[in-house]
Amino acid sequence: MAVNGQPPPGSGVAERLRGWSLLLAALGGIGALGGLLLVVWAPELRPFAVPTLIAAGVLLALAAAGSMGYLVGAVTGRRGRLSWVSLGSAAAALAIVVVLNVIASATDASWDFTATRQFGIAPQTVQALAALPADVDVTGFVVTDEDGLHYQGTAEGYLRQFAKHAGDRLSYRFVDPELEPATAREFGVVSAPLLLFTAPATGLRASVGAGELSEQQLLTAILTVTGAQQHAIYFLTGHGERSITDLRSGGSGLGLAAAGLRADGYRVESLMLADTGSVPDDASLLVVAAPRQPIPDVEEQAIIRWLADGGRALFMLDTSSETRGTMVGLLAAWGLETVPGTLVDLERSAAGDARTLAVQRDQYLGQTSVTEGGAIVEPLGATLFPGAIAFRPGGVVAARIERGDPVPVRFEPLVTTSGDSWAVEGMGEDPVAGRDIPGPHTAHLIAQASALATDAPSQAFDPASVRTTLAVLGDADFASNRHFGDVSNADLFLNTVNWLLEDRSLIAVRPKQEVFRPLVLTVPEYNLVRYISWFLLPALIAAAGVVVWWRRR
Repeated sequence: MAVNGQPPPGSGVAERLRGWSLLLAALGGIGALGGLLLVVWAPELRPFAVPTLIAAGVLLALAAAGSMGYLVGAVTGRRGRLSWVSLGSAAAALAIVVVLNVIASATDASWDFTATRQFGIAPQTVQALAALPADVDVTGFVVTDEDGLHYQGTAEGYLRQFAKHAGDRLSYRFVDPELEPATAREFGVVSAPLLLFTAPATGLRASVGAGELSEQQLLTAILTVTGAQQHAIYFLTGHGERSITDLRSGGSGLGLAAAGLRADGYRVESLMLADTGSVPDDASLLVVAAPRQPIPDVEEQAIIRWLADGGRALFMLDTSSETRGTMVGLLAAWGLETVPGTLVDLERSAAGDARTLAVQRDQYLGQTSVTEGGAIVEPLGATLFPGAIAFRPGGVVAARIERGDPVPVRFEPLVTTSGDSWAVEGMGEDPVAGRDIPGPHTAHLIAQASALATDAPSQAFDPASVRTTLAVLGDADFASNRHFGDVSNADLFLNTVNWLLEDRSLIAVRPKQEVFRPLVLTVPEYNLVRYISWFLLPALIAAAGVVVWWRRR
């Protein structure tokens, strides 16, 4: 109120502030945003961020003082009350989100919805961890640089899940060897990053380096230090078999397959029976991989005797007549023979090559009494067999099975061809009726025997006294360096070995690949998405606006 025609004291300042309030608010808002960005994204500039935030606060306070009347009216008026309700709802929603995040951080529950389950661990790993026989200490040596922190983050993600399922049996910590060199010297660590596994009860040690960090490698290290028996796998040599020392990419050797077995914690060796005369006593599994030269009778009998005395073997053949002829005696000992011809599948094969079998999930026969619910093939996707042969009961065993008489062997097919398949003789892909044998055919099977078929063909199979366990594969190329990485080929080979050695905890525990999964659309699908975004969504928004206007008018 004016006195003697003079404005009230301070009214000039208020008027000037009111005129500048919008500019002051804008400058204060920009300053506050810039200060917060400096704090979050540029920690080294925080000394400048604090004065910036203080200045921004002063500017916003001046802007509020200049617009006090408007602010009071906005807060206490009808629109202000509605705004408070909206702000309250937003605050409640934010509080709910914060509470849920706090609860999630305090619990270990998680769900992995990725296609390859790359953020979870396999059920077999969980079972192995729950049954650990000894305590395991894990010490991670990581330099705190960008690479080291990435390694530590990945390792800690695995170890956190491992510790959850292992309970008090597993503990871990991380050490910077540059900050704690005495600890690094104590453990003999000279390079980083590295995970060092130790078990005080056994005194054993194992390590996992930067290039080996995977669920499979970590589990193998844990099982190794707890004293789990290391199986010895021998690959027969000296008769033109596939070589486990051949690591050429695209080659026919089994070097990558042998590396996969070593990654599973097995000891892999070559076996020259001409030198040893018998299968070594420490052998857990014998692999005969497509020999091209005859196996001398004395060596063949040594293999048969070892298998008949509780041995386990993996036989892998190919389409060559030399391999078929060489393996006749070993297969016949357990009542098996090869089907003449090469498998051709006109329904399930690679495009343009009917001799390359593309085995799909519905062609696996894993639900058998032998494989206990599909342990070998249940986790698999497609597999490729680039040239395979089939097997069937032969000789006296085939005749007795046909008559319904007992035999000492049980056969369980694991991989079969489709109904539109043939065993075709010659090099062509077109079957000839009357000459070629129609399918389905068995390309991979398990055989268990309680006696030699050649010695006691009339003896009935006794599941309680199994003496021999065989896995017989009609293709060695699927596990070669050239095809080992194709689809699920590696897993089929390694799972078969895991099952033969009763290492159920390792089946399907393979390094998970981070995959790029693009959205591939056909032209009609692309047009549908485009037209929806161009027309339907804007039309829905416009219709909602018309409804709101109509109700408020």
